[in-house]
Amino acid sequence: MLEFFRNHVKDSYFFKGFLVLLAGSFGIWGVGDFMGPSALSPGVVLQAGKAELKTEIVRRRYSREMDRFREAMGGRVMPDDLVKRSVMTSMMKEMTDMATLDAAARDMGIQPTREQLRSIIMTNPAFQTDGKFDQMLFDRTLSENSYTENAYVELSELDLRRALLLQPVTVNAAAPQALVNALFAFRNETRTADTLLLLANSINLQKVPTDDELKAVYDKNLATFTQPEYRKLTVLVLSTSDLVKPENIAEEDIKAYYDQNGSRYQAPETRHIAQLVFNTPQEAARARALLAPGDTLETLAVKAKVGPPIDLGELTANSALGKTIAPAFQAQAQEITQPIQTPLGYHLFEIKSITPEAVKTYDAVKDDIRKTMAADKAADAVYDASVQLEDALASGTPPLEVAKSVGARVISIPSITTEGEDSQGRNVLNPIDPQNLITVAFATPVGKDSKLMDLPSRDGYYIVHVDEITAPTPKAVLDVRPEVVKLWESTERFAQAQAAADKLAANINASTQMSALESKDKSVTYGDLGPVTRFGEALSKQHIIDETRVSPQLLDKLFTAKPGDVVVAQVATGVVVARLKDIATPQPVGELAPAYNELAASVRNEIGSNVVDQMMRAFNTRYPVQVDQKQLDGILASR
Repeated sequence: MLEFFRNHVKDSYFFKGFLVLLAGSFGIWGVGDFMGPSALSPGVVLQAGKAELKTEIVRRRYSREMDRFREAMGGRVMPDDLVKRSVMTSMMKEMTDMATLDAAARDMGIQPTREQLRSIIMTNPAFQTDGKFDQMLFDRTLSENSYTENAYVELSELDLRRALLLQPVTVNAAAPQALVNALFAFRNETRTADTLLLLANSINLQKVPTDDELKAVYDKNLATFTQPEYRKLTVLVLSTSDLVKPENIAEEDIKAYYDQNGSRYQAPETRHIAQLVFNTPQEAARARALLAPGDTLETLAVKAKVGPPIDLGELTANSALGKTIAPAFQAQAQEITQPIQTPLGYHLFEIKSITPEAVKTYDAVKDDIRKTMAADKAADAVYDASVQLEDALASGTPPLEVAKSVGARVISIPSITTEGEDSQGRNVLNPIDPQNLITVAFATPVGKDSKLMDLPSRDGYYIVHVDEITAPTPKAVLDVRPEVVKLWESTERFAQAQAAADKLAANINASTQMSALESKDKSVTYGDLGPVTRFGEALSKQHIIDETRVSPQLLDKLFTAKPGDVVVAQVATGVVVARLKDIATPQPVGELAPAYNELAASVRNEIGSNVVDQMMRAFNTRYPVQVDQKQLDGILASR
């Protein structure tokens, strides 16, 4: 759920609708009971059976989810309490399932071994360098994600315990062979037929339609000859570029910003550092004693007969790793330090190079500051203006007056259909929101205003006011007579082709050479169809299906026929007469072997997933969940 939420949250229209649905789901899901009062141990926010979820784990997870949410929103501040609770609710639903599985695993005595945990962590690619576990990378990654080693190991243990519970179910799920065989046969059965195609446009019409016949075609296809609904729109647009322009930011304000945020324009000193790590201070000292003038860590490692040095790359003193090896920042360039102790062992550091601190001058960054300040001021201005815009429209103030008072641009669209065309059939230029504006406009009643919508550029908002609606109106018969005649001619040709095909089919039997019929009637062409599946596809890449001789109607008839049966069906360009020659039952060998195996795996996975779903429903009943609402409220308040 959270992954879906993050991936789609940038679509504001979707997002607002999603929040409404999610708010409604609180009652459906039963969040009132789920988040009710409970008496849990201190520091525990959720309990299911014997499994407990610690408050600090929830706090860290919620912090990460909110950071991801804000990142997906382009860094925009979203103070809405509903947003926070939506993220928390989705996250807690996932974590509740995790706790329930953990409770079931504990009751069953499932406990990962230390060796299993160690293997899981050390084989994680996120902690490896050149295919080997990197302790430095492990520590740095945990630090950057606000985890201690104990906390990460505890989470890994929870994940592994749940995996050990579910793995036997998913791994041992079996796909009944009879089911796989039946599905495989249904999907891959092919049929071959002799076909005759009667092209409708080859029919020479011998009559001219009467007015009554044309009127009948017109009435039967009235929707085709009805002009669509048109809407006249006024769109009010609030954008940051309209409200605040960079050139309007005063020079003294830019200078003050630079002075107040000087640290942003300072590049701290960086050091390129390499290291040798030893288990004891004696080992480090013995290696250091071998140092000669001009030696590097590489040559020293050879002398000491230890592994090659580890390159730590460019580091700053305030980085997570830099703080861990702080004494290395007291050494000089090209110096190899005395043994230095850290929580990770005893080190010899070599300072490969030092890049001094650099400060960007005011003149170098003032244009960037001007843009930044304009963007910040515009974000505040456009938000304030959007509130005024909604309030003024809600009070009944005419849209044009509202636009003038808040600085909104006014864009008029005299007419537009759901297809984005005007009353002359031309495409309407819609730079405002090509994806959503039409949907919003046709969901808003006449004389009303839409909800506040985000611009696709994320630099403002717009509101659609529907000025007028022109209802769908049938066009006069005389105005569309040429189109009606064309439709009558097409219908008549298909009808005559159908009659000719039916007559032709009545004279075809098992001994008829259908290819010979082509020469007797120039409006008929012969073609061999298939082997073709019931989905109109060829099983072999070397075989091409003649799509002009295939339609769903024809395939339905072919796959209910017996060899020798003759069927007639319309296709896109005319009517096909087909005599079924052969039915091929597929075998899971050769080119079809991978398809059979893939189908079996898909069925097996689906069955395994269904069994897991049933297990979860049973576990949810067996292990009722208790949640400390006060602690959750505290976590929400902290963000």
